[in-house]
Amino acid sequence: MLDTEYKQNKKIDNEYRAQSNAFPATRYVGLIVASAGQSPRSTAVTSGQYTVPATLNGRLYKCTTAGTTGSGEPTWPTAAGGTVTDGTAVWTEQTTALYGGTIPEGSATGYARVAVTSSLANWSGTQGAGTTVASSGSSGQISNNNAISFAQVTTSLGLVVGVCMWDALTSGNCWEYAIQSSGTPTNIGANISPNIAAGALSIGYDTNAN
Repeated sequence: MLDTEYKQNKKIDNEYRAQSNAFPATRYVGLIVASAGQSPRSTAVTSGQYTVPATLNGRLYKCTTAGTTGSGEPTWPTAAGGTVTDGTAVWTEQTTALYGGTIPEGSATGYARVAVTSSLANWSGTQGAGTTVASSGSSGQISNNNAISFAQVTTSLGLVVGVCMWDALTSGNCWEYAIQSSGTPTNIGANISPNIAAGALSIGYDTNAN
């Protein structure tokens, strides 16, 4: 997962500026949704809708000019804030917006973020998935030790393409986010309970050893 600007500022003030910026004792896990679906072709899209490419690349795109998409997929920009014309529509890459905390979280009847308390039991150590003792590894990576199970939604949530973590059940500040970079996104229709399997949500930092 990637840090948002909000978290980066908290970390800097805490580590270097003697500010008591406590990290949240509980993270509230949410789901990021591509409201236009996955790379819609020959389809009318409206400004403000989101999509991901047919072959996922870990990036999210927002429709910034409404129109009808082309029959063939465009070459998606991989630079932050890059734009691409797709038929008569225009998409803009969203790294900068996501970093700034603009997160297109899903919305559906019954949907709610899931609380996960910070603890050795809930998050693995850097030495490997499923571990429940203090970190001693060199990977710089941890993951969820338990499945993160959402309540059943009674209306369609849409195409889930990422995960976001907040410091409150509703509203609040987003601390981390991730956009799916491989595989196939999951469409969550009505009467489905979304679930993130144990070990599937990875959080980490760059390390010199990598």
